[in-house]
Amino acid sequence: MSCRGPAEGTSTVIRNALLTVTLCLAVGGCADGGFSIGAGSSSTRNTEKVADAALGVGDYTEAARLYERAVATSPRSVDAWLGLGRAYGATGQFIRAQNALAAAQKLAPRNTEVLVELGHLQLSQMHPRDALAYYDKALAVDGRNKAALTGKGVALDYLSRHGEAQQVYQQALALYPTDFPLLSDYALSHVLSGNIGEGIRLMEQLLRDPTKGRTVRANMALAYALDGREADARAMMSGDVAPDEINRTLAYYRQIRKDYLAGKPIGYLVFR
Repeated sequence: MSCRGPAEGTSTVIRNALLTVTLCLAVGGCADGGFSIGAGSSSTRNTEKVADAALGVGDYTEAARLYERAVATSPRSVDAWLGLGRAYGATGQFIRAQNALAAAQKLAPRNTEVLVELGHLQLSQMHPRDALAYYDKALAVDGRNKAALTGKGVALDYLSRHGEAQQVYQQALALYPTDFPLLSDYALSHVLSGNIGEGIRLMEQLLRDPTKGRTVRANMALAYALDGREADARAMMSGDVAPDEINRTLAYYRQIRKDYLAGKPIGYLVFR
């Protein structure tokens, strides 16, 4: 998960970090027992596929419109309600997203994709304790669920429970040792817990992946700022962020650093 600067919105960061957390999720999923409950007619399934494609390219308004059509036709389709919840959540319509996901959960109480998405929705609204409850429910069904493990680690870091977060990341990395989001979140957790050197060492390794460089550079900028290396932090953001935004972000990081040096929890300041 990448940290945020003051110019970024919560939904942008959570969506990029959790939905892209490969969000660890593929669009559409399996309900209890490995099949979709009430999948509906072939016409509904085709509508869902088109909606999935719209969601995948970021056309959330069109995706929501199509999922709305799908649930109207097949109200027992878990996949349609799940997709609708994701589309609403991506556009900041949190109440509607909660209602759609609640409908999916009612149809399939043990569906891990639904439970994880409910966790992501709570985290995007800055409710990490509620998110944690959903991730734990998902892990009670499937202890190897990568999305739930990733989300749980982020929620714990949000709560400044960094030791617990790192235990979760280690558990997840034992199962998925090359997963980039897990490695990135694990490195950031080290920084937030005061082990800046180890966090930066891990980030430097991840920076070798050119396709993921921007996320790592954002986290390294925070690490450098917390370590008092403001010039390095500025250099790390240059090229990715406009100069005015860099100045605002560094000013915000100076405020965080005061609490950091005082030994105060800063998770909520980084992820808010």
